[in-house]
Parts: sequence; structure tokens; C-alpha cells
Amino acid sequence: MLVAIDGSEHSENAVRHAIDMARRIEDARILLLNVQPPAMSGEVSNLLTAEEVMEQHTAAGELVLAAARSLLDASGVAYDAEIAIGRPADSIVDSAERHACDVIVLGASSHGRVRRLVLGSVAAKVAHIAEVPVTVVK
Repeated sequence: MLVAIDGSEHSENAVRHAIDMARRIEDARILLLNVQPPAMSGEVSNLLTAEEVMEQHTAAGELVLAAARSLLDASGVAYDAEIAIGRPADSIVDSAERHACDVIVLGASSHGRVRRLVLGSVAAKVAHIAEVPVTVVK
């Protein structure tokens, strides 16, 4: 199962929920995924090299993954972790397809109601475009 995390309280709850699910399924494996937004090329191209941008994305992603890794290490559930760069909903669904995941688990949006209406909810977009079941956790 793919568990998308963004460092929010809701995504940490999603990890806990996925651990509970995984404990009931023989040979379950979790893929933790953090999606970093792409840097705008005009914003950084004159300041940083592509390698430096990638290092920053990796460092930011690893910070987000740390708490989820701790929960999974303590649980004994098998997992892998991945950092993607791109639009969150598309990256989550692409990763789930690429890794042949049977389910996607992610936290509910932590944005306020108005912002969610304007920007759209990642969870809603994932549920709309994914071809596997999606569990949204508060």
C-alpha cells in the first residue's frame, strides 16, 4: 500500500492507520511517499545547480519521512520510502501505479476550508484519478 505523507498531523494519522491495516494483511508492505513541489526554473536556475536543487528536495523529503519511518520501525511493518518531485496528486497516483500498489492511504487536507476550495484537495484529486481504492484519514 502507498502511504503519502506531507508532515502534517493528518498524514501521521494516515501512517498509523496504514500500520493497523498492514498488521491484518499477510506479507503487507508499505511504500511511504513524500512529494516535493518542483522548483520554478526561473526562480532558481541562476542561483542553484540542478544537483543543489535535488539535494534540497531530498533533504526536505527526508525530514518529512523521519517521523513516519520511526512509527514504521517501531511497528515492525515492512516498508520502503520514496521522495518524488512534482504535482502531489499526479505523483501519488503515478507512484501507486508504478509500484503496483493495491491501495493508497493519505491524510485529509490540513488547509482551511476556503483555501481547499480554491486550491483543490490533493486527497480529492487522488480519489478521483486513482484506479485503486483510496483511504483518506483525518
